[in-house]
Amino acid sequence: LVLTHFSHAQTAPEPVHPVLNSALKKIEAFNEQERKLDLAAGFPLGLHGEAGAKRRHDFFVVLEKEIRSIDTRQLGFTDEINAALLLYSFEDDISAFKYASYLNPILSEGGFHTNITGIASARISTVKDAEVYIAKLNDLPRYMEEHFGLMRKGLAVGIAQPYDVVAQFSNTYEVQIVTDPEASSFWKPFAKKPLGIADPAWQEVLQKGRKAILSSAVVAYKNVKSFFEQEYLAKAPKKPGAQFFPSGLAFYEERVKHFTTTDLGYDAIYNIGLKEVERIKLAMEEVKSQVGFQGDMKAFILSLRTDPKFYPTNGVALLKEASFIAKKIDGKLPTLFGRLPRQPYGIEPVPAEIAPTYTAGRYSPAPIKSTRSGNYWVNLYNLPSRSLYTLEALTLHEAVPGHHLQMSLTQELENLPSFRRNLYVNAFGEGWGLYAESLGYEIGLYKDPYSRFGQLTYDMWRACRLVIDVGLHAKGWTRDQAVAYLADNTALSLHEVNTEINRYIAWPGQALAYKMGELKIKELRKRATSALGDKFDIRQFHDLLLSEGTLT
Repeated sequence: LVLTHFSHAQTAPEPVHPVLNSALKKIEAFNEQERKLDLAAGFPLGLHGEAGAKRRHDFFVVLEKEIRSIDTRQLGFTDEINAALLLYSFEDDISAFKYASYLNPILSEGGFHTNITGIASARISTVKDAEVYIAKLNDLPRYMEEHFGLMRKGLAVGIAQPYDVVAQFSNTYEVQIVTDPEASSFWKPFAKKPLGIADPAWQEVLQKGRKAILSSAVVAYKNVKSFFEQEYLAKAPKKPGAQFFPSGLAFYEERVKHFTTTDLGYDAIYNIGLKEVERIKLAMEEVKSQVGFQGDMKAFILSLRTDPKFYPTNGVALLKEASFIAKKIDGKLPTLFGRLPRQPYGIEPVPAEIAPTYTAGRYSPAPIKSTRSGNYWVNLYNLPSRSLYTLEALTLHEAVPGHHLQMSLTQELENLPSFRRNLYVNAFGEGWGLYAESLGYEIGLYKDPYSRFGQLTYDMWRACRLVIDVGLHAKGWTRDQAVAYLADNTALSLHEVNTEINRYIAWPGQALAYKMGELKIKELRKRATSALGDKFDIRQFHDLLLSEGTLT
């Protein structure tokens, strides 16, 4: 029945229920109204204060009630999923105001001040394009100050990132404080003269651009530096964990539910983590024996962290190795999938301004109609911490068949309403990424035992997250306790261990999505294999699993 629906839905999507259709139109109208408010205020970077958070909360609370009033017996297959995902998509805005998490607009890797650098991807084709972009640059000081106001209130009520997270933050703003405007990341749209702008007009654009970068963008980031170093650090909490927020455990419980999309309590998830850790330990011991290492697991992990043969000698070598692995996987994808995305992907370094506090790799998606591809980012910062034996697992997760394949296919599903083509549910997306790592065995990767240990280290890393995240946010764990647990159980470099722990502290609940999502996907595969026996087709299973986009 489901396979029949899948085949049918590609050409004949079911109509959207009137209330759901109305909700989508109301969201569109609300977003347009918010945009007009921004423009009316003369703020091209938008309003981000408390009033906006309350407007979004109130709007989505009303919309939530409307959707919950629908008689579910009236809903078909597609509408039932549409309703569930619309409700899920409202949760962040409702929760942000209810628990005042909007007062804490930063994570360990950055936040409002790093996210806004995305405006530098603007394409200038006309003088008007240039004027719009320059107006955004000139709005940066106001934009920063609005966020400082939120964070001051957060500090006053105890909703803030702890000292240890923010103390490592300087790279996120120092890189933007330049004396030469052409050295700024905001110069990128001005780097090449458009064919449609005459030379005299272009020279005027460049003059205004230089002035906007030095007098607005650089000044804005100097203000960010002063705010964090002279004000925020002095008042930042010393203890990590959402449990110390005003509505601590209630907020954390809500985040656990949101990121895992289950009703499991954090204690149940903690216990699942402990069991997974013990399971993976046994597999790691097998690899240690296979390579003939004499010594305990702690000594083996130390040897992996310190032996130069496991690390790249330069950034180009790391990018080349990642590219080789990615291309090797590309050639195997048809054995696992009947449908592959049209959008290509590239491989690039993690941007320098965020690399020191960033993960080993990440996927940077692109809109399906964009003029650029998606990108698999590889971190070249601190090369002695970038292990080659984990590179196959990293590539499978971030590029293909992980995030690039899944996200690109989702954008191409014309049978889905647009909100679903652009929705990302962490439990599904990150669960799929972790599941994708395990597919390496099925396409001939992990032949080297050290690479297999790298895959097990990545699996252990996500199992440890279930224990550490709950430990930090609900069980009073210290940062040192969390660092020790991850360092003792995985072969991640100590640099990565520390950046990862800061990430879990700063983003309650998100780290739970990976392992919980992967376990669900593997459970579904086991059910399908058991039910179908010899008729089980891995390509059909994967195509079906990805046929409805990202799901709870």
